[in-house]
Amino acid sequence: MASQKISEFSAITTLASGDFFPVIQASGTTNKRVDVGVLDNRYAAVGSGALAHEALASGNAALTLGTEALASGNAALSVAVPEVGALASGNAALTDVASKYAIAGGPITGVVTVQSQSIGEVTTTALTSGVITFDFGAGNNFDITLGGNSTLQTPTTPSGGQTGTITIRQDGTGSRTLAYSGGWQFSGGTAPTLTTTASGVDVLSFYCSTPSEIQAVLTTDLQ
Repeated sequence: MASQKISEFSAITTLASGDFFPVIQASGTTNKRVDVGVLDNRYAAVGSGALAHEALASGNAALTLGTEALASGNAALSVAVPEVGALASGNAALTDVASKYAIAGGPITGVVTVQSQSIGEVTTTALTSGVITFDFGAGNNFDITLGGNSTLQTPTTPSGGQTGTITIRQDGTGSRTLAYSGGWQFSGGTAPTLTTTASGVDVLSFYCSTPSEIQAVLTTDLQ
């Protein structure tokens, strides 16, 4: 082995544990020394002729900050503060998620632009009478059918700045009345009168200036 010429070594394109490789040290352009090294088990091959402490999976880019190898097909980790484990196969790189909006909701400090539709679900009550108390923490829009004379109580969990509508329908009999108690406020301090014809439809639009003050306007006899 000591007298073997460099040209006689077989070409190595992918290093593996146990492979021999020449190390040439030159002084100027004359005296040269050739050593033979062995790639031991501390290293594994990555691509052609490269070395790494731990091999990346197929198709991965380089790790910038990361303690584990990425799964096959993942891009590089840039700054993965919220995550410490490997990404699942096919995921793109993790970036800073501190400015992302939570899917469960939360405050938005900037302007919100909706390019198509913004839809609020309608809570529907098929037939009701007596004392009616809406949960404003569950939605903004409601649809009720009166089956008897009723009173609209102050809603639970209203928020200042909240707006919405309540569609009020008469049943097939009609002549159902609606009184108001608590924080409901109307123009001139007088509660409006519902349309009382059978199957009549009115819409009560409201705005909560504070959680305890709900200004409302009734649009009657919609057809």
